[in-house]
Amino acid sequence: MTDPTPSVGVYVASYNTAAVTELCVRTMRMRAGRPFTLTVGDAGSTDGSVEMLEAFQRRGWLVLETVAERRTHTEWLDRWYAASPYRYIVFSDSDVEYRGDGWLTALVDRAVESGAAIVATRIQARDWPAYPHPVTGAQRRLAPRPEPWLMLIDLEQTRGVVDVGFGYHEETNEHGNCAFDTAAAFFRAVGDAGLGYVEMPAEYQRAYRHFGSMSWRRASDRRLGLRQRVQAALKTIAVRRHLAVARRADRGAPDRRASDPGPTDPGPIQPGSG
Repeated sequence: MTDPTPSVGVYVASYNTAAVTELCVRTMRMRAGRPFTLTVGDAGSTDGSVEMLEAFQRRGWLVLETVAERRTHTEWLDRWYAASPYRYIVFSDSDVEYRGDGWLTALVDRAVESGAAIVATRIQARDWPAYPHPVTGAQRRLAPRPEPWLMLIDLEQTRGVVDVGFGYHEETNEHGNCAFDTAAAFFRAVGDAGLGYVEMPAEYQRAYRHFGSMSWRRASDRRLGLRQRVQAALKTIAVRRHLAVARRADRGAPDRRASDPGPTDPGPIQPGSG
């Protein structure tokens, strides 16, 4: 018999992205539409992220995992995939803002109704397009993959069957020199195992915003071109504005502890405040 309320764990890897991680946590909680357990992993942030996440953990909003050594994004995903106790896991990038009510309900309902092993917001690179790396310029063809910044995986189907990690992989095959970016090799292994996937309807794209590249593409990075630095600066401004709105809206969150007075008007937003 299908469990009408399957357990769900949401996992976020964060590194020196305090403001947008806070925005992610606040908006995902406010708009999820169903219960879930949030785990955030941080490996050595120095921008106030840890202090902000510790405060949220004291409120009961999340479970914080910290490690002193540097751990990559995909290393976090591999560890959570191997150890999560939940039926469904949702991987979210830290620079995702949730904008639609019931964003998690919709993902889980799609998984239950379809029986798919992966629920993707969208599949990227179906036709193996050519791609120049934004920093090195190296030319590769990109392997198809689910958008890694938000996807659901049914562990009951995949774990013990699919043992391919989420990390970057390169190979030469019938398509040429190919890059398997985050989750691409895992996605291929799911198909090879005879397991299915589904995409969310196109309108689901309005349920979230992925700012993108905020952990490595910064306005101060002189390796980037002027246009890229301007784009990074504009994203930072947008995050700060949206975070101010989210803090005000989150003031009356239902699971806030009575002893916690909640955030005050943030004024100029400082990383880790609130």
